[in-house]
Amino acid sequence: MIKLHISLRVRWNTVRLKMGAMALAGILVPASSAWAQAPLPELSLEDLMKIDAGHVFGASERIQSVTEAPAAVSFVTAEEIRRYGYRTLADILRSMRGIYVTDDRNFSLLGAQGFAKPGDYNSRILLLINGHRVNDNVFGQAEIGAEFGLDPAMFERVEFIRGPASSLYGDSAFFGVVNVITRSSSALGGGSVTVEAGSLGTTLLRTSFGRTFRNGLDLVVSGTRENSDGERRLFFPAFAAPNTNNGIAEDLDAEGTKQFYSRLSFKGLTLTSAYGTRRRDVPTASFGTLFNEHLWREQTTDRHSLVDGEYGRSIGQTNLTFRVSFDRFTYDGTYPFEGEQVGIPLVGKNSVIGTRWTLAAGFTRSLPARQTVRAGLEFIDNIRQDQIVRYVDFPELGATTARSSTQHAIYFEDELKLGRNFIVNGGLRYDGYGDFMKVTPRTALIFMPSSTQSFKYLYGRAFRAPNSYELNDLYFGDSVDHLRPEVIDTHQFVWERYTQDWIRTSVSSYWYKANGLITSVADPAALLGTTFVNQGEVRAKGLEFEAQMRLKWGWQALTSYAVQKATDQDIQAELSNSPRHIVKARLSIPGPLPKSFISMEGQYLSQRKTLSGSHVAANTVANLNLIQPLGHSWELFAGVRNVFDSEYLDPASSSHRQDAIPQNGRTFRFGLQLKLWPK
Repeated sequence: MIKLHISLRVRWNTVRLKMGAMALAGILVPASSAWAQAPLPELSLEDLMKIDAGHVFGASERIQSVTEAPAAVSFVTAEEIRRYGYRTLADILRSMRGIYVTDDRNFSLLGAQGFAKPGDYNSRILLLINGHRVNDNVFGQAEIGAEFGLDPAMFERVEFIRGPASSLYGDSAFFGVVNVITRSSSALGGGSVTVEAGSLGTTLLRTSFGRTFRNGLDLVVSGTRENSDGERRLFFPAFAAPNTNNGIAEDLDAEGTKQFYSRLSFKGLTLTSAYGTRRRDVPTASFGTLFNEHLWREQTTDRHSLVDGEYGRSIGQTNLTFRVSFDRFTYDGTYPFEGEQVGIPLVGKNSVIGTRWTLAAGFTRSLPARQTVRAGLEFIDNIRQDQIVRYVDFPELGATTARSSTQHAIYFEDELKLGRNFIVNGGLRYDGYGDFMKVTPRTALIFMPSSTQSFKYLYGRAFRAPNSYELNDLYFGDSVDHLRPEVIDTHQFVWERYTQDWIRTSVSSYWYKANGLITSVADPAALLGTTFVNQGEVRAKGLEFEAQMRLKWGWQALTSYAVQKATDQDIQAELSNSPRHIVKARLSIPGPLPKSFISMEGQYLSQRKTLSGSHVAANTVANLNLIQPLGHSWELFAGVRNVFDSEYLDPASSSHRQDAIPQNGRTFRFGLQLKLWPK
């Protein structure tokens, strides 16, 4: 993908820019029979890492029982990540009910509540690491594949808070919030070295270390390097001609990642740093680039850096938090286009630099009459939001847009428990930008017949502000100066029940209307021939079922089913890349040897519409994973993805000539882990 969504082609003196109900079983493993039964004291994020998955942090920025949280929430724990062999955040999210992930062989694109329009790059999902915003400040993109930049082996759990959450988090919390909670030294249990190998020329080396010192200082450090050659040959019928290698892209699917993570905690202070880079060869010839070009191959490189400091302190019944953080995101793309001379490509370079500082403070206080309030403020200084286009042999034809901006917000949330059975929760947030402001509310009415069962009505409004790319008047003309945030109103009904320690069931329904969607339209007066306007409207409704179980001897099971319908109101037709049915199941059982586990997973998506109006067929993918400890310090693991070698496609975006993109067949991985200083 060209992050600026630009394809640039030059014919000597001409520069042309173009735009390019079955229950779903789930095991969110509880740790005690008191799961969601007793009121919780106010806990820190550090404490969250030590409690079971029957509680959530991201729904209200404080620890709550799932049954009391003003949201419908899914979890995946570190134990599940280990058992099922999930390699990316995209793998983890794909396992959750109602969520689906599309892969365009460059980026992993998240679909939720029936919405995943091809070409939209996750700007309507908010991504957090320990409550820290990760979406970049140029495209607003939440990167969830290998480009995310953090190794899932360092995740303690992943929460997905469904529905709008702008009343708490502001921009991009449109369809939901993904909160990744990282591991402490006690969770790591010492140090380890892991090596892996697999099909497609895959290799991985990971080292991690965690220790709690006598003075209470908690330190975690981890580094990961992974490489893959990818598919040797990929066939794209849209390029099936002799001058384009008969549609076969050869040796153009490689990927390499480097990741570093550290976390230091001492008393109330936590310092987190992370750096990740991902280089990706792109075989699809997107944005009109040359197909099967090897000298100057289409390639993208993403880099994410963050440094986050958070301090928490309790004063009586009040818990205070302060946060300061710095983020840097850079992107470089290489795009070979047809040149004036045959065999000599014109090479475009596309770069992005985004940096920001964030300051935030908040407090939570318990009041008489079983009332809890949460309030806070936030200031973001987007120091750089730069977009650069240049050419290898024609530097004078480049273009640079340098931007900067600031944002500020204040929010308030109040929870009131009425008697033993009713909870009323309300929240409101004000966000101010340079040219506009937004006020977003949230309301939850919760009836609890018992401490392990709840019925919820949830209403929320959320917004997505036009990002720096969409506001680029150099490319899209002055009309983008009139862009305003798109808005969604969502109603949800949720039933959840915990049966002691071994099963959780839930049923949820939703209806939403999203309007003022920022949409690309033709505009001959603009440099790119297109511009952005607020004109899209989508309405959708859906129903989701889920069951989660934990049985004796380590058995776990999950099954879920989602049915949904999302309609583009402008053309009164179903959305592209929106499956009507999603079915998932997974099972983890003890293996034949002591402490071993065999874990199986199946995922089904019904047919999906492509941009051309055709459909990609329904598909079912099954995965298998094995874990086998070898003595006290060694562990063997092996996994097979797409066990039955199913052939399936994902719908492509308008930046592709092809209508759909093939996905990987059967692949396998195996590895060994050496545990150092195990407990």
